[in-house]
Amino acid sequence: MNRLFGTSKQEPPKQQPPPPQNPQQPKVIDLTEQQKRSEAKVKELTEQIQELDKQIAEQYHKAKNSKGVQQTTAKSRAVMLLKRKKMLEQQLGQMLNNQMTLDQVAFTKENIQNTLEMAQAMQQVVAVQKEAFKEIDMDKLDDLMDDMEDMKFETDYMNEMMNRNYGCDIDESELDREMAEIENDMNFNAFQPQQQQQQVSYQSLTGQKQVYNPQTN
Repeated sequence: MNRLFGTSKQEPPKQQPPPPQNPQQPKVIDLTEQQKRSEAKVKELTEQIQELDKQIAEQYHKAKNSKGVQQTTAKSRAVMLLKRKKMLEQQLGQMLNNQMTLDQVAFTKENIQNTLEMAQAMQQVVAVQKEAFKEIDMDKLDDLMDDMEDMKFETDYMNEMMNRNYGCDIDESELDREMAEIENDMNFNAFQPQQQQQQVSYQSLTGQKQVYNPQTN
């Protein structure tokens, strides 16, 4: 049967696409670690230069105190040490420049981080304040302020009424007369005890009781 009618051609299997490759993530550089390495390298170069200074001084003294081959050898060593010192000094200068650059980058990074943290804190505060304002009914708040203003007005009016002077009108001339009478009464009462002390009974001359009154004299 297959020879008469033939057979359907089988389609080749579809090839699966290759899985996507994850792009290589850039390596994050730790500035703090780089600063530590730079400081260590600067310290190492400084110590090497100090050691070369000692060796150069030794070779210089040998060249000054020797002659012939020893003097030539000492001079050659001193020159080689001096060249190495200059090379290390140049390297030290580059490391110091790199260290300064790292310090500036770290300072900028710290400022950016502080700014981001401050911005996030401000966003959180604003969000909380917005939620709080949603709970406030401005119409009710306006009515409340009006009520408080009315209460203040009524309280001030009440205080004014309580402090009002209800004294009756007084005639000044009548008041002066009353004060004069009071003053006369006070003077009379003060003079009366002295008058009683000056009244003396005389019985030795007449044998009769006589009262001496100074007002009769």
